[in-house]
Amino acid sequence: MSKSKKIKTDNNIKIFQDFIDFEVLRSIINYLLISKKNKNNKNNNNYHNTINNNNNNNNNNNNNNNNNNNNNNNNISNQYKISKFYLNRNEILNYILVSKKWYNFISLTISNNIINNKLFEHWLNINYNNNNNNNNNNNNNNNNNNNNNNNNNNNNNNNNKSFIENYNNKNQYDKNYLIFKNNEDCQNKISFNKEFSIIKIKESIINDYFKFNLFLNHITANDFKEIKMKFENNQLIYNRIVVNLETDYGSDDDNILFRIHEYVSNENSEIISHLFKILELNFHFWLAEGNSPKSEEEEEEEEEEEEEEEVDGHDDEEGNKKCTELHLNNLTIVGYDEGVGEDEETVKIFKIFKGKNLFYDGSGAESDTSTHINYSALFDPDNSGQQVESIKVQLETINEEFVEARHLIKVNQFENLHSITIPINPFQILSNLAKEIGFTSFYNHKAESVNSENMKSELNQMIDSLITCKSLKNLKISSVNSADYQINYEGYYHGNGDLQIFVNKINETIESFSNSFQPLFSESNTSIERIELDSMRLLNINTFSNLLNNKSIKYLYLYCDSDFIVYSSKQNGYGCNVLHEEPISINQYLFDNIFSSPLTSIRHYKIYFKDSKELKLIFNLILNNIFKLQLYSLIFEFNENELGDEFVKEFKNLIYNISTQQQQQQQQQQQQQQQQQQKSNNINLKEIKIKIKDDKYIQELNNINNPYFTTIIKKLPIENEDD
Repeated sequence: MSKSKKIKTDNNIKIFQDFIDFEVLRSIINYLLISKKNKNNKNNNNYHNTINNNNNNNNNNNNNNNNNNNNNNNNISNQYKISKFYLNRNEILNYILVSKKWYNFISLTISNNIINNKLFEHWLNINYNNNNNNNNNNNNNNNNNNNNNNNNNNNNNNNNKSFIENYNNKNQYDKNYLIFKNNEDCQNKISFNKEFSIIKIKESIINDYFKFNLFLNHITANDFKEIKMKFENNQLIYNRIVVNLETDYGSDDDNILFRIHEYVSNENSEIISHLFKILELNFHFWLAEGNSPKSEEEEEEEEEEEEEEEVDGHDDEEGNKKCTELHLNNLTIVGYDEGVGEDEETVKIFKIFKGKNLFYDGSGAESDTSTHINYSALFDPDNSGQQVESIKVQLETINEEFVEARHLIKVNQFENLHSITIPINPFQILSNLAKEIGFTSFYNHKAESVNSENMKSELNQMIDSLITCKSLKNLKISSVNSADYQINYEGYYHGNGDLQIFVNKINETIESFSNSFQPLFSESNTSIERIELDSMRLLNINTFSNLLNNKSIKYLYLYCDSDFIVYSSKQNGYGCNVLHEEPISINQYLFDNIFSSPLTSIRHYKIYFKDSKELKLIFNLILNNIFKLQLYSLIFEFNENELGDEFVKEFKNLIYNISTQQQQQQQQQQQQQQQQQQKSNNINLKEIKIKIKDDKYIQELNNINNPYFTTIIKKLPIENEDD
């Protein structure tokens, strides 16, 4: 009779060594905290190098401060984002709670990323209050107590003191929390160096960082002179000076950049260019009356000066080239010249104020004005410069300001531009297209005064310029026309002539509009990865027919109403022919023909629900294609609270019906090969993201048992609903 042997266990003996556990964990943390657009380019440092170098990084941080800017540029693809941390904090906490060893490693991984990428001001709660003593280093127990007091201590904050005051006081900080003027920057901060804090960073590293990095909410021309003088004399103790200045309407601060520019225009351009590698300017200011053109006398004087400078080569008395430009990181300009019909001058301000990220708000005051902005210079690198990385034109529905197709024909000449956000006016485009085919014009507000000699050609040139801009990755095109405000075609038909001919002209005009956008969704587009587009019910199925040939688009969002409308003549109950609208579902075409094909490159699709009918359609499309969908994630968004109950109901039904379908397939395929069975039951969809306004549905959605994909729920902000 055999006796069972007692198996001895030794908890110290592991099949997998620690570094394997850590590699797996690090990959998970990287996935959760590195922005998806940077994941493919991230620099994966070896775990052992990270651990072994940690103490060296801590001890040598002072010596490496001179490389802050270079390190930031090199590691930008590897940076952890605090927004991603807040989005995935529950999952991170679950891993941390597994064991003390896991907690220590995850904490070390996140902390090291902050240290290596110099992200302190984005992650930590650091107070700028300057009490002029060194005892503040011991007051770190109040990290979480001041988040709601951002605006109460402005008179004592270092970033509200002048450059000279900070320089003379050696930039001493009370590290309770970091204050920026933008309140959003203060909300996403987390505590550190507490007993159960995830982030553990030596106080000496934090002290050194804020000793050599200065943050200001104000700067003057005199401050700039002082900074430049100390820089020239090698007396500047800072490796980085960040200025975030937002002016009020009519403020004297609106002239600060002009005063600084006047000063640097007489300075050595080489010195100024090196200075801007340390000085990071972020300005938001008003041009209350726009950038008015110079008088004839001023123009003549300027031409004479330019002729003299051409002879001198823009040199000063010592033969050094003079500086003609200011370089900024983020630049926002608001306002225009209301005294002209077309303002061509205001955006030319970007020729002297060179920014990496340009934001132009042409609304200015909320007055009803006929002024229209000519944005050609903004989208011309000869004016705005090759340093531009992103351009955004504010969507303003009050005065319906928009960018014309002809303004964008030089976009493909930019070399570093990766993101464009613009509003267009489909009525203006359709009106001009209609005239070109001998049809009527459709006027609305500003579109009436903006005419084109050859709209079809301009529209084609715009699309061609966008898809041939090799650096462009993100494109968002919105519409100034409300989804509820469609062209009233019946108002242009007065019962004269054949209605069918009138209908054919409408469809021909819309088809011309739609066909112009087709290259954007074809193999011709080889660079743009993310497209957000308000189709305004004007893009037909043919526009998307070549999507399977496109290999660049990863993210697609057709917001507002994506259905295409076909017009026809139809008899009503009285026997009279009337104009009839027949909606064609673009979503159905995309799900059945594009998202279900292995050839598609699209992995993320966002849907804005406008009514319960569309909501039901989408969930049916998901269910019908669930085992064929190639999408990684679906993003749902809706502002209407009355859709909440319907959405929760449909979402529950989807989960239940997927389970039912799987069981039915397994029963039907019992006689088939196991390989084929597994293939048919595979679900590629991994995430459903839900953006919703009402709190009451969030918990209910979180409680739904969903074994098929991750559900991420985000509450939409109550204010700024038009964004």
